[in-house]
Amino acid sequence: MGYTTILDIIGAMVIGGILLLSLFTINDNTVQSYFYYNADFILQRDLVDIILIVEGDLRRIGYCADPDNLIPPNKTILSADSNSITFVTDLHKTGKLDTVEYRIGIPSDLPGTTNPRDVPLYRIINNNSLDKSVTGVVTEFRLVYSDALGDTINAPVATPGEIQTMELSVKVENAAAYNQNYSNAYWRQVRLASKNLKSR
Repeated sequence: MGYTTILDIIGAMVIGGILLLSLFTINDNTVQSYFYYNADFILQRDLVDIILIVEGDLRRIGYCADPDNLIPPNKTILSADSNSITFVTDLHKTGKLDTVEYRIGIPSDLPGTTNPRDVPLYRIINNNSLDKSVTGVVTEFRLVYSDALGDTINAPVATPGEIQTMELSVKVENAAAYNQNYSNAYWRQVRLASKNLKSR
């Protein structure tokens, strides 16, 4: 009788151990799912915030509230590369033209992130390094330019006045990884055009 009692106890311990391991696995999966869903929500919100600012500015290239201060469309984009662009617009609708530059920084500009691919996206107004604000943290900011016929213009663009449309791609990743995986969100605007780039 003592022998079967010991077997019952050992069997109960094995079954209890299996159930306990199952609970730990379920708990780990729940935490992982919560982390990913929460990270995805934050990433998508951050991406939307970045895109609203960048796309809003790019659509206003060449805009000026005062028609007397308008400049020719072929002079509104000052420089264009695959991950930076400098252009002229009236940011505050005051009739005064502003120079806006978007460019990415380097990973060492962000000491607070553990993601090695994170870089700041800078928005520099009127070439003022003191007015250099970080629009967001991205892992990719890429621009592809096209001329009036839809042909791709190689970057860096030698003649920015030829640009009629552009493709904007932005990717953001979570600053912290879960099990060495960084969640990410990606956005691409295939045909972004400013009506002010067309001849007046």
